[in-house]
Amino acid sequence: MYKQIPEYCRPCLERLAKQAMGLACGEEPEKISKALSWLDELYDENISPPVIASELHRRVKKYCQHEDPYAPLKAKEIEIGQKIAEIYGKDFQKGFRERLLFSLLGNTIDFFRPPEEIEEVLKTGITLAIDHIAEIENHLKKTQTVILLTDNTGEVFFDIPLLSWLTDQGYETYYAVKPKPIQNDLSLPDLEKLNLKIPAKVITTGAEMVGLDLNYASEEFRRLYFEADLVLAKGMGHFETLSMKAQRNNIAFLLCAKCVPVARALEVSLKSYVVFWK
Repeated sequence: MYKQIPEYCRPCLERLAKQAMGLACGEEPEKISKALSWLDELYDENISPPVIASELHRRVKKYCQHEDPYAPLKAKEIEIGQKIAEIYGKDFQKGFRERLLFSLLGNTIDFFRPPEEIEEVLKTGITLAIDHIAEIENHLKKTQTVILLTDNTGEVFFDIPLLSWLTDQGYETYYAVKPKPIQNDLSLPDLEKLNLKIPAKVITTGAEMVGLDLNYASEEFRRLYFEADLVLAKGMGHFETLSMKAQRNNIAFLLCAKCVPVARALEVSLKSYVVFWK
């Protein structure tokens, strides 16, 4: 379903390469040039941007000997996410739909967008450009196992109410995070530092990457992924990677379409919110 639009994806990856190198070991011209040379080597219009970005991040981390370059940005996201979730979370506690929408609202948080935009959405309410929540609710009637694939670190506070509801309803619920720090995505080390009580079974994908390419995932996670009755996949990275390969049905993508290629693939306006059932 998703396909690169080079005039948008290539410049975005260039900005990311510069940002990652700058955060990891400085913005000296020779270092930025090295990051861009890696992008020249890796770029392929037939490969989803998260896969390219993930390899870039791995090379930058190794070159700079820096395991978590995005730690300062993640700390800011965590502060913002916790504050906003505490203020507005009580308004989204009624049931599955409300808690799913609250989890989705957390996807507004990342280093590309100011916190004022998040609060504005929460104040005015969310309108879904694609709303397949009824289909998901219907599928839940014959579901036992649910996996929630996480996205940005600050979203964890928005996910907890949904996880609580699923667990309380008797679903075997898994919260899938990255095994190591990668970009600003939620990782197991991040959760361990936060010391939060997660009302679900925390697992890792085994894949040190943005989004999820199952070729990089652990055998244990792949088995669980295909056996689960329902997968809730948050963020554009999961949509960009998982929608390109028809590897399973019963997957719901929860995201804000923050870039033109993703918005076009979903046939929605830029910055639209989507719950897309596949």
